[in-house]
Amino acid sequence: MVADLICTAILLFSMMFYLRIALSFFPAQSNSAMLRVRELAFSVTEPVMLPLRRAVPPMQGAAAGIGIDVIILIVILIVLQGIFCR
Repeated sequence: MVADLICTAILLFSMMFYLRIALSFFPAQSNSAMLRVRELAFSVTEPVMLPLRRAVPPMQGAAAGIGIDVIILIVILIVLQGIFCR
C-alpha cells in the first residue's frame, strides 16, 4: 500500500520532470496555456532541482542547456522506480 503511494508519487513527479524538459525547448508566449503548464512543471520540480544544481558543479565545455544535474535526476528516478514500482 505505502509502496504503491510512493510509486504513484514518483511516476507523477517523473511525468512533470519530463514535461519540464520537453517544454524547455519551446518558447512560451505570455498568457498562453503552455506557459501555465510550464510554470506548473517548474514549480513541482524546482524544489528537487535547485539543491541538486547547487551540489553538482557545472560541466566544463558542456553545450548550453544540457546539465549533468538533469542526467543525475533521471538516473535517480529510474532507480527509485525500480525499487518502489514492481
